[in-house]
Amino acid sequence: MIRASSKTRRSAGFTLLELAVSMTILAILAAIVAPPWARYRARMRAYSAAHELRAELTYIQGRSIDLEEECRLLLDSEVQYSVYVRDPHSGEDELYKRINVAREGLTFSPSGEVLVFGRGGWVETTKTSLDDASLGNITFYTITVSAPGVVDVPVRIHLNGKVEVR
Repeated sequence: MIRASSKTRRSAGFTLLELAVSMTILAILAAIVAPPWARYRARMRAYSAAHELRAELTYIQGRSIDLEEECRLLLDSEVQYSVYVRDPHSGEDELYKRINVAREGLTFSPSGEVLVFGRGGWVETTKTSLDDASLGNITFYTITVSAPGVVDVPVRIHLNGKVEVR
């Protein structure tokens, strides 16, 4: 058996120079990818919060139809909303859920408004600062979920109770 001499045998592993070049390439790639990734995550958080708001509005609309009682959504502040449902036995409004999105860096607008679903599931609010608009002969209200500097996601609530995320 012939054995290779130690002079011709190369040891396994990486040199310090190879590791430095690899780390530099990875650092450059991370610097290129990080900003778009952060914007993408902020956009997805805003769309997720908008779809959650849509689900809450659909829930309270269904609840108002089932119980034949008013249900409402209160935009407490720019970062929080509360869902109130009326207890059919006591007739009092009870807090069903409170959602706060401050940790995610999101905001709601306009704040301080109330959206009321009446007994038939129709929107019965008289607040005009909910950015009511008309599209042809269809009137709707808009609540905007924002990731500041990234995206504004409008949630449209039609008078007939249809809720959609744009």
